[in-house]
Amino acid sequence: MLPSKCYGLLQKASRMLSRYVAILRQNICVVDTNRLLHNGRNSSLTSGRTISHLGWFRTFSTLEIGDVHKLCSLFHEIGNRLDLAERSRSAPHKKVNDDMRSENDIQKLSDSLRRSSTGNITSDFCNTYLSLPDTSVSTWCNEEGEQASEKRLFFDLLLEENLGIDEKALISTMTHVLSQRQDVQISDQFAIPNNSIRRLRELCTPRYERIFNHILGSAHQDLGVAFLVKLRQDLRELVHWLQFSFNYSQMSNERFEKGKGKLVHQKLSTLRVMERNIQSILTSLFRPGVLTLQQITYDRTPASVIEHIAFKEAVHPLQSLKDLRKRLGPGRRCFAFFHPALRDSPLVFVHVALLRIIPESMRDIETGTQRIVDGSDHESEATCAAFYSITNAEPGLSGVDLGNHLIKSVVRVLKDEFPTLATYCTLSPMPNFRRWLEDKMLRHRDATDRRERVISSGDENKTAILASDKFLNADLLNQKDLQSLECLLASTDATTLVSLQAPSNQFKPLLMKLAAHYLTVETHHGRPLCPVAKFHIRNGAEMYRLNYLGDTTPKGLRNSCGIMINYRYLLDELEENHVNYERTGKIEVRDGVKRWLFERSSS
Repeated sequence: MLPSKCYGLLQKASRMLSRYVAILRQNICVVDTNRLLHNGRNSSLTSGRTISHLGWFRTFSTLEIGDVHKLCSLFHEIGNRLDLAERSRSAPHKKVNDDMRSENDIQKLSDSLRRSSTGNITSDFCNTYLSLPDTSVSTWCNEEGEQASEKRLFFDLLLEENLGIDEKALISTMTHVLSQRQDVQISDQFAIPNNSIRRLRELCTPRYERIFNHILGSAHQDLGVAFLVKLRQDLRELVHWLQFSFNYSQMSNERFEKGKGKLVHQKLSTLRVMERNIQSILTSLFRPGVLTLQQITYDRTPASVIEHIAFKEAVHPLQSLKDLRKRLGPGRRCFAFFHPALRDSPLVFVHVALLRIIPESMRDIETGTQRIVDGSDHESEATCAAFYSITNAEPGLSGVDLGNHLIKSVVRVLKDEFPTLATYCTLSPMPNFRRWLEDKMLRHRDATDRRERVISSGDENKTAILASDKFLNADLLNQKDLQSLECLLASTDATTLVSLQAPSNQFKPLLMKLAAHYLTVETHHGRPLCPVAKFHIRNGAEMYRLNYLGDTTPKGLRNSCGIMINYRYLLDELEENHVNYERTGKIEVRDGVKRWLFERSSS
């Protein structure tokens, strides 16, 4: 037996590894953080050149990237053309700054304009970025110096100060506006000239955002849209990887040189702001009126689209070609949203089963639709449409509200096709439930260790540490429950399934009670911890019923101990539920979930 403290450390390390397993598989090497964050203007790493997981934070201002790498050269030229266009529009009013290009530079730009149109340049840029190798972020992020990839250098370029907000011009304009108001009466203090407001708004927009909009408006065949989607996907991966690397360095007790920790946070902050700005642009581009809803069928849908859906399926991975045909066959429906700029790529798709009952498990969906295939039942007699899988196929559109519009659009289509449908619900997983349980058990062990140390020290002034853990109070769990739960979480998938299927059902009250607590009591900023719950509740659905052993696949056991939940969409109450949730955080919970909150611990 390991000491409790050692066991806790092992659990903490295991939790960290499981949380970032996808990143750890990229073989990140750890080296001294001070050396990694050292300013690299006139220095380089040792001849051995150890790859750094934080090396991306080094400075590359000395690299002449414009003449060597096509991607950065094209981006520079697009920015130059935009600057020239903006100066020509505001030439009578705009002062010439010190950083304005020389007459020779302007002459070169004019020659370039004659050689190629802006549309050709922006299209070439988009094609170049989209054709870059789709390697892992740790691979291209660690490449340095002459070996640096175009993508790495392009992100270095995006972080240059001249692509952000012109703070000097912004402060100067604000000072000018405020100086004009000093002698004005209070009643007129908000009468700021419209041209000043417009100028402030322009100055508050980063230069890279103006360039992105310029690319969107000039690139041929909507290539700018595909570029922005891919760029945001890469940005999100980069931010997550760098944040993980930074956290890993802190866990490894690495120390930053003076000011370097601040530099890391500044870089991450800039990247996050850029990612959110691109999300705002994409939200306006992918609004419901522009999207096209299509039904996916095995016979009529192009094979490339079906293959894309099969590859991207995230909730219930496909097992075989037969499984794919079944999901697109009788008793089931699959719908997807498409955008004119990405005609052959489904953005988000949903699988629906036509049933007579609200399903309690994936087995209910299999048996219910199989009766339709066998001819013993008919689609027209279905009374329930169960959404059992919804997947965002474009990571670059994460956070853009597509799933909500897809579900509501599909409900309208199904309602017209099957007037007998009276119930619209989901059969949803709880992907982080088991991880939450493991975190709670780890905290409980840490609290137990502290409590034992306080008791053994005999220091009565430290009795505050002995305050009971609200997760582990007598109403929720007792000591016997803790022991059972610890054994369950330590077991393998096969052993877990055998334990959960035991005739005694000893784990059912315990796990259902904890699942209800996880969904309705445990919150972050007043919102559910479960991302799936947050999605459906925000759409206006209600928590209808918890289902024991709803998903007995290895993935279901690893993620949620096999428990699933139904969210029910009552069409007449969606808007009211949505408004109440956004204003007050109120969640509609039915007896199928609520009753487990009052389940007493076993004696």
